[in-house]
Amino acid sequence: MLTEEQYVLLREYCSALNTVEESFMYIVDSFTDLDKTDGDQLLFEVIDAFPQIEAVNEQLLNVFPHNDSIHHIVDIFEKVQEKASLVENKFKDALIKQSIIREQFYPVFAAWHRMIDRELKPYIVS
Repeated sequence: MLTEEQYVLLREYCSALNTVEESFMYIVDSFTDLDKTDGDQLLFEVIDAFPQIEAVNEQLLNVFPHNDSIHHIVDIFEKVQEKASLVENKFKDALIKQSIIREQFYPVFAAWHRMIDRELKPYIVS
């Protein structure tokens, strides 16, 4: 059974991850929709959110010390961070940056997000 504080943490974390996912969709759309001019700024914000995601991941390990699935999924987040590093290193080259985001970074984040969401949803949906 979760404490109220843990419940709020999980609920807000899942909400924040949904926002990051929506941001990725906007960023990818901005590659072809010229009306969406703030894709790069949003990308900076997504990458800036990663240390906070990592911090909550560490808290999840304490909330669920015996849940091997959550521990495994938290470990997988390292692959998402690796893709973020690829983008940061190619930020000046728009075509390479777009390719990395579209083909690697966003798909890896989305897959990871589905895994963590599937594990946490039962705790926050009543």
